[in-house]
Amino acid sequence: MTLESMGIVSGVIMMLSFPISFYAMYTKLEEAESYLRFSTFIVMFKHMFKAGLFEGRMKRLFAVALVILMPAAFQWRRLVLVEDVKAIPIRLKLWMVMPFLLTLFSITGMVLSWLLTT
Repeated sequence: MTLESMGIVSGVIMMLSFPISFYAMYTKLEEAESYLRFSTFIVMFKHMFKAGLFEGRMKRLFAVALVILMPAAFQWRRLVLVEDVKAIPIRLKLWMVMPFLLTLFSITGMVLSWLLTT
């Protein structure tokens, strides 16, 4: 696969991740935040970005995804309880993490194809 086609595929993945992100933001985010209601990190994020674009839902979605992906790092800082993260159902964890990872991988692919193209 050439670098140009890698950039194009990454762009297509990014465009396809938008509907998934919006669905997760408006249907699954509140449910996931209810499992993490004792999390200092999530409560602070929800309060701080509530007045932003889309009520800060995209930032909150990515914050919940980070907590799900790295609960031990957040517990080490006393921002989250690992027991709360383990209580989240697997399907809900998937809906929280999937938009984050799709966006991350597509941005990485686009940046790498841009940097390595001469």
